[in-house]
Amino acid sequence: MLFASFDFLLFVVPVLLAYWGLATRPRARWIVLLVASYFFYCASSRPVSGALPTRFTYVGLLAWSSVVDYICARVIAALPKGSFAKNLMLGISLCTNLGLLCYFKYVGFLLDAVHDVAHALHLELALPTLKLALPIGISFYTFQSLSYTIDVWRGRLEPERNFLRFSVFIAFFPQLVAGPIVRAADFLPQLRQRLSVTVEDVNFAAYRVSKGLLKKVLLGDYIAANFTDLVFSTPEQYSSLENLLALYAFTLQIYADFSGYSDIAIGIARLLGFRLNENFDRPYQAQHIGDFWRRWHMTLSTWLRDYLFFPLGGSRGTPARTYFNLWLTMFLVGMWHGASWNFVVYGNLQAAAMLYNRFLRTRPKDNLQLPALLGVSVGIGLLAVLLAASALSLGTSSALWFGFGAFLVAALNGLLPETTAWAPVHVLLMFNFASLSRVFFRADNLEIAGKIGGKLVHWDGLGVRSGLFRMQGLYDWVGSAMPPTLQNGGLWVAQWGVLLLIALGLAHHMTPARWTENLLTRSFRALPAPALGLVLSAICLLVSQLLAGPRPNIYFSF
Repeated sequence: MLFASFDFLLFVVPVLLAYWGLATRPRARWIVLLVASYFFYCASSRPVSGALPTRFTYVGLLAWSSVVDYICARVIAALPKGSFAKNLMLGISLCTNLGLLCYFKYVGFLLDAVHDVAHALHLELALPTLKLALPIGISFYTFQSLSYTIDVWRGRLEPERNFLRFSVFIAFFPQLVAGPIVRAADFLPQLRQRLSVTVEDVNFAAYRVSKGLLKKVLLGDYIAANFTDLVFSTPEQYSSLENLLALYAFTLQIYADFSGYSDIAIGIARLLGFRLNENFDRPYQAQHIGDFWRRWHMTLSTWLRDYLFFPLGGSRGTPARTYFNLWLTMFLVGMWHGASWNFVVYGNLQAAAMLYNRFLRTRPKDNLQLPALLGVSVGIGLLAVLLAASALSLGTSSALWFGFGAFLVAALNGLLPETTAWAPVHVLLMFNFASLSRVFFRADNLEIAGKIGGKLVHWDGLGVRSGLFRMQGLYDWVGSAMPPTLQNGGLWVAQWGVLLLIALGLAHHMTPARWTENLLTRSFRALPAPALGLVLSAICLLVSQLLAGPRPNIYFSF
């Protein structure tokens, strides 16, 4: 079940009515919420890249994680600090959750990776091939559940004694399958509070849901269906400029798709009386890689910081240990998104940029040191690419060289002065690094990534073909229904409509939030009820008309 669908509307309206009809009966209200959440999970769509549909029986994994972590946390809280039994119960929780995640998400890739490496070494290994349908949202609810048991083990959180409330926390449907990742310390106290939703909450929810739907359908699905999917399926059939524009378009698309889902989840949760943490903060306005990951998927970044980077020692140890901790954290950020060679490259690319950024920021930037630093960085990068390309022997050298080029963009960004005058240049370079590195995120394999990289390295100068960015429906309507005096302008807009949509989406994102969000929020809240109803109806009509059907969110694959 997708947010941008009529099915979801038929689902969520009865849930809200039943939920608010039981406002004075908390237990019955929790039951409604839990049943609705399990039904929502069973009805969820398959991952966008999944070859097989997600079986509804996978809801049993969700229930099993809830049972295990509820019991483990209760036992952990009852045992003395530092005891073997207490640590054992934490280990059971970790092994159960991470074991399920690794089995369904990574075992198949690990078998394939061993086979690929053995083949590169001219060894013959008879290994099974494992292709599993990924349980939708398993990466999200696994991290959510683990944070609870770890916080109880640390003594920072009292265990939840009511299993019903705990199950609602794990399965809460607005953010269940694609985040934001919720912490028990933030969510469980809200379950115990008296239910209260103000007019301001309703206005906020209506605005966030509307904004999320427009981002998802207009800047996500429409751009994907009419441009990016076409180029990434056969990049060799498109020009260098068209491939580059496809990378920029996907950079906007993935942000609109994921942040749009988060907006809708936050809005629906507010209608149910819950406040969820924000997940995005204009990430493409970031000036360096560290700033980017503080703005992108913030609940994942802070989760890995608090439950991986800090426990490993953070930056408190030796420089070598700090760099290792940082590399491992960033590499796992990449691998969290998917199990393939693409994400191995993507994770290491993000990690290399982060390490280099930290290296530069902890060193004095004088003119004598910078050339040496850049020379050492280029040398290490070249060696890593050559070793990886020769070791894999999978025809992926073009992709790896392109990844190295993307790293140089991040390296150059780190070498420039950090002053207000240079801020736009930092933002531009960081945006280009994010866009170029996303080729490994979007391409189906390293071969496709290499083809796109080859197109950009060997620039053909062919430009953009006519009609590629045409909004055909609008073009036909302008030609038949618009007055002749306005047709030329209307036809031009329709001819380049998709490209204009991409440009407008990026321009809006690059505008300071205090200029746009405050204005839009005030305007939306000032609308009288009839006008608001017309706006919401128009959005629903747009959702139904732009595409033949809703598309699964990209992050359903994770």
